[in-house]
Amino acid sequence: MRILLICNPNSTSQNEGLFRQIIPVLRDVEGVEMLVKNTHYPRHAEEIVSGLTRDDFDAIVAVGGDGTVAEIINGMLGPVELDEDGKVAPGDRPQPEQLPALAIIPTGSANVFVRALGFPASPVEATHVLARLLERNQTRKICLGTWNERWFAVNAGFGLDADVLARVDRAREKGFSATPLRYLSVAVRGYLRARRTPPQITVEARAMNGKELKMKDAPLIFASNTNPWTFLGPLPVVTNPENSFSQGLGLFGLTDLGGVTGLVGMLHLAGADKRRLLNKLTTANTVEFDDAETVTLTTREPQRFQADGESEGKFDHVRLSSVVDAIEVFAPRDPEPPHERSAKQILRDLIRIN
Repeated sequence: MRILLICNPNSTSQNEGLFRQIIPVLRDVEGVEMLVKNTHYPRHAEEIVSGLTRDDFDAIVAVGGDGTVAEIINGMLGPVELDEDGKVAPGDRPQPEQLPALAIIPTGSANVFVRALGFPASPVEATHVLARLLERNQTRKICLGTWNERWFAVNAGFGLDADVLARVDRAREKGFSATPLRYLSVAVRGYLRARRTPPQITVEARAMNGKELKMKDAPLIFASNTNPWTFLGPLPVVTNPENSFSQGLGLFGLTDLGGVTGLVGMLHLAGADKRRLLNKLTTANTVEFDDAETVTLTTREPQRFQADGESEGKFDHVRLSSVVDAIEVFAPRDPEPPHERSAKQILRDLIRIN
């Protein structure tokens, strides 16, 4: 088995000591031939994998976070082409069996995608699990989301989450680490700003079964491709409990950020309402829509947009879609269930330094 290992040296937990633990595990897999390449600038991983097929490598292993994974997916699948209905046009898009299968060793700050596939969060533990999967050549096909001409694996949207990620990125550029406490601090300030001047997002969505959603002037809306995902660093969030890599996009939104119901809705996003005991307070201003095939998001003025935890700039119109069986990944057969978290565990993760 020929493996291309793509490493992002700037990811949170990547260092020489880690490589001394994970490389021997992969080399011990019988029949493995491995090539290692490091990324040196944004979207470098995308350039490295562009045009590669299974004739070149059987698997591509991303050693990094969700941003590295997103780059590799976009590099392998290429630009998205949409038809008149907003669905992904068949075109010349390569089929999953023609592409290298994707695997991930998590070294980012959140690692949402790999955890949703059922891997442990520890990179060393995840490598041992991956080694067993490589030995059995155990893969599965999953759905992916698209936004305009690009792909995403975890989530995407306008509103508070995009604003938080943009401001955390600026803090990282100044040398500050992206700890859960920093995410929380930025999120609180962003929430207060959003209450004063909400983005006003119009949503039109159509589900696989033909059901439709139309909503105007929502202050927060995003689409997720899996469950759970994350809003504050590594803290898991369950917005659409039925969502998975095997169906369309799940949409979650709030119609009002003000008052008690708006605050409760934000607590839900932070993972504080893990048993959903406050649902009665939030039902009136919470929107959940599952198995969406196409989504159109429009704002009155350009707003920040994020995809897979990366700030993508400002837009006033974005088209999303879901693509069934878009890519093949190495994954355990039974993903880990959503993690029940106590208040003590949430507090511990908030103050943990990555």
